[in-house]
Amino acid sequence: MFRGDMNNLIQTLIVKYGNVTKTAKAFSVSHTAVVKWKKNGPPLHIALLCHLSEDIPYIFNPSDYSVDNKGLKLNLE
Repeated sequence: MFRGDMNNLIQTLIVKYGNVTKTAKAFSVSHTAVVKWKKNGPPLHIALLCHLSEDIPYIFNPSDYSVDNKGLKLNLE
């Protein structure tokens, strides 16, 4: 399930924010969580946030998360 483009996303985030600790702070998660992203890939909600950001060059691929044929329910309140 973990693909190279997700690894590129993690590296992009670390470069953008400066290091793992600052990346964790930007997404309100622990340092350990970001380290785990390197191994397992970022969670779906992080990938979607990155896709929606104009500052992060990432295009969400539903197949990376096995949601190709599933409707994503987004609450935009």
